[in-house]
Amino acid sequence: MKVLHLPAETGTGHNMRALAVAAKVRTLFPGAEQHVYLGSKSALFTPLFEALGVHVHTASDQRDHANTSQLARRFDWTSYVTGYLNHTFISGDRMLAAVALIGSVRPDVVVSDYNVAACLAAEISGVPYVLITERYDFTLGQIDNAALLEAGFVLDDPEEVEAIRTSLTTLFAWVTRRARAVLTDKPSVPELDRGTPVFDALTAGNGHVVGPIVRDECAADPAPRAEIDARFGLHGAEYAIVGFGGTTMFTENKERLLREYLTAFEKLRADHPDARLVVIGRQTFTEEIDGVLLVDYVADWHSLVKHAKVILSPPGWLSVTELAVMDAPVAYVLSGRDEYHEREAMTRLGHLGYTTATEPDAETLLAILRTAFDAPETFRGRASQASRAIAPTGNGAEAAAKFIGQVVAEASACRQPARREPAEAV
Repeated sequence: MKVLHLPAETGTGHNMRALAVAAKVRTLFPGAEQHVYLGSKSALFTPLFEALGVHVHTASDQRDHANTSQLARRFDWTSYVTGYLNHTFISGDRMLAAVALIGSVRPDVVVSDYNVAACLAAEISGVPYVLITERYDFTLGQIDNAALLEAGFVLDDPEEVEAIRTSLTTLFAWVTRRARAVLTDKPSVPELDRGTPVFDALTAGNGHVVGPIVRDECAADPAPRAEIDARFGLHGAEYAIVGFGGTTMFTENKERLLREYLTAFEKLRADHPDARLVVIGRQTFTEEIDGVLLVDYVADWHSLVKHAKVILSPPGWLSVTELAVMDAPVAYVLSGRDEYHEREAMTRLGHLGYTTATEPDAETLLAILRTAFDAPETFRGRASQASRAIAPTGNGAEAAAKFIGQVVAEASACRQPARREPAEAV
């Protein structure tokens, strides 16, 4: 069996899911040959995939979507489709590159993590594909024009925006119908999802909610606290983790949120003078702040998380699923209303029962931190109850690997020539 993983190129979450699935494919099908194409963070992920025996192919033009604004305030075809989608999810250049790679690797199956260009390339190449998706539709399909206006976007032509929305949903519906299997790690909320392509796939039977597609490390016992203290210099103090990384539409939102975090933490220390703050920001920091540890990215963060008092996280779905598996005391923070790509996730997380805050000021963040430090059992209990809806049982990566194997077996059976019965003697 030969598997080609083609995760979307916009963030670490897609790579992480591909890594988790590749690990389970290796376990369940030890003779499988696996390949992956990395379009972002290849320096970080190449050794991780290579440790699994996966052949790594990398893009020559990599862009860090966490540190670059993606959109303009004016929302129209030029800014959104030409300026954003054409460089990320729907790209003729990326589709043709995927066609070329498929022709070179000659896989039995393509595994696309929310990579529409990869799905189109697989279909054109006549190779079955499995679609792994954290979204039930393109993001624009689940937010309306009123939400865009409320977020501060300028819509010169609302009908043009509606045409973009309709076209994207039509494309995504086609992609889900043609997929041999549609796998999602996001539990359905019918009032949010009814009528979307993935909800329809679940109803039709080729869609499956498999649970969190995460690495086994997330469920493992944490490293001893002394080891974490030595690695991060925490010296046994109670600490909070805050994050503001991930793909961002407007970098000023990240910068503002960091300022609000630091202000909130300074006020928290009036009551908890020994508290520490770990800021994970997907960028390089030079400034030193008392009590604050600033780090770029922590790939093996589960032990750091499991010893934390509270985590304030952006609602990137890979982080959501990992934190749910860890049963972490987490609240979700969206840096700005104009971070439209995560509005749906925030709404869903609120439905599931998590504490959420959109475009918060320092006082709002301080209230969350104080609850976590002063009433930890109450705070942890609320997060734990919500997490059970996302991570009830089982391993989504293992389920995904089994579906991949099933797709390859079915495709192979279809390629076998029909057995001919011997002709009767006359």
